[in-house]
Amino acid sequence: EALEDGSYVRSGASTIYREKSSRLIAVKFSVRGRDLAGAVAEAQEKTKEFLQAPYSAEWSGEFQEMQEAVHRLIIASLLALVLIIVLLYLALRSLLDAVVVLSNVVVMCIGGIWALLLSGVNFNISAGVGFISVLGVGIMNGLLLISRFNGSRSHGVPLNDALIDGVEKLIRPLTMTALAAIFGLLPAAVSTQIGSETQRPLAIVVVGGMTMTLLLVNLLPVLYSFYGNRTPVAGGGVGH
Repeated sequence: EALEDGSYVRSGASTIYREKSSRLIAVKFSVRGRDLAGAVAEAQEKTKEFLQAPYSAEWSGEFQEMQEAVHRLIIASLLALVLIIVLLYLALRSLLDAVVVLSNVVVMCIGGIWALLLSGVNFNISAGVGFISVLGVGIMNGLLLISRFNGSRSHGVPLNDALIDGVEKLIRPLTMTALAAIFGLLPAAVSTQIGSETQRPLAIVVVGGMTMTLLLVNLLPVLYSFYGNRTPVAGGGVGH
């Protein structure tokens, strides 16, 4: 609009926000149907050419909170894994036994990953907590089996008999533990009601991990059969 003195008037922002003595423009958007990190990475790639100096962008909100939570989760998981390996070695007195126990955890985590892929659910903090839960159950199951095998071998039981006896004694409690977790979390895993997005990834990971451990319940006995003829270290297993 032209004024009498020759100047012009244009419409603009009704409010100017400032932060740290600099002008601030807040641009908000929501993410649906894809992972948050991937959406933000694509947005950063497509907007970087528009954000030349003196302009800059700060990606905050839920994305920033997720980054901070993932960072804390990684540190806590690594610390827990180191402590678990130390405790496994102290309990079994064998690094090889500890590695075999951890192989059970790897299998359960693969089951959780496949469950997320098949269900189309993206990884988030809730799913990360589910993997930590699977980690604990996998360590417990592996420790029970390897300790039983070592206990039988330390009493002079032949390897094949020790494997058969250990599986016969422990297959029922291990199976019941997995089935209890599967049937307990299955309703949450298939739920689509409001609020289910916070608990569904955790439930899917646990159900997938427990299902995988049922399908590969003979993994640890098979691995143990390759080296079980060695004399177990004293204190590396439970007795009869």
